[in-house]
Amino acid sequence: MCAVKVLTNASARDHAVEDAKVSLTLILPLRAKESISIDDFYSYWLNVHVTLPPRFPGISSVWLHVVSFDRQVWPRLPGVDDRPESADEFHGVPEATFASPHDLNLFQTYSNVQMEDGANFLAEQIAYRSLAPNSVTVVDKLDTPAPDGHDGLLRHLVFLRKRGDVSIADFREFVSETLIPAYAQAPQLLKLRRHLFEEVELTLDHPGVAMFKPLERQYQAAFEVVFADEAALLDFAGSAAWLDTAEQFAATCQAVHAVRVDRCITTKLDGQITLAGVRGIAVADTIARLGADNQREPAVSELFLSSLGQAAP
Repeated sequence: MCAVKVLTNASARDHAVEDAKVSLTLILPLRAKESISIDDFYSYWLNVHVTLPPRFPGISSVWLHVVSFDRQVWPRLPGVDDRPESADEFHGVPEATFASPHDLNLFQTYSNVQMEDGANFLAEQIAYRSLAPNSVTVVDKLDTPAPDGHDGLLRHLVFLRKRGDVSIADFREFVSETLIPAYAQAPQLLKLRRHLFEEVELTLDHPGVAMFKPLERQYQAAFEVVFADEAALLDFAGSAAWLDTAEQFAATCQAVHAVRVDRCITTKLDGQITLAGVRGIAVADTIARLGADNQREPAVSELFLSSLGQAAP
């Protein structure tokens, strides 16, 4: 019997309980290797590399975000940079959680093959660390803890860089006590999840992949925000939640870089691997499209999983 549990049904989560179980959240912007096409980047990441991380012990949950700067429709703030230089743009953003430092060390011990694989498709991966309780789900009306990327909702990840004359304490106070609570009151939001970042340091080592940026090019926070559609976002941009915080938002942040999430895909949830994590995104999509429910049976998934982790301490 395989030691990795296969997720067969994701029920609603109590976010206060689940967030409290997490010691470390990693937000990992990925930039494609210059020598490959963007199509090949997505094909390799989502159908080859994707099956590696969720198999290893230590990692609790993994969500993958396929993102686009060109397609984002987040409202602009006057005097605030709204898009990074091309060299700093990224094409995908995994989010990974760990219950303890021991679990991170365990994952690092077993995942050498994954780290070496990064050089096949990545030019850069920046690991932004959010320490508990600095990652928190503030609003979630979706009741879908394991999205498969087919919900048709309007998602953005919004990355924040503070102004040079704003202290990290004042920045965090604004984000945590003014901005996010105001947004949470907006009825148009379907989901709001906030992260406060530490300064970047080497956390997951991919040989041959750039893993650091100077402090002035790092982000200090990010949030995930979901609306039903662009009309709901437009309503939000005209609401008190946006208008009453916009001036202080612009005074606090030098850059607000929003990326549209074209797909959000779960490959592991609370220690249980999903069909996409076992088989890759294209295969999981085909199984769903054809209604091949027998392929979702744990006994089938176990044929594709090794016993890695059975002897884990």
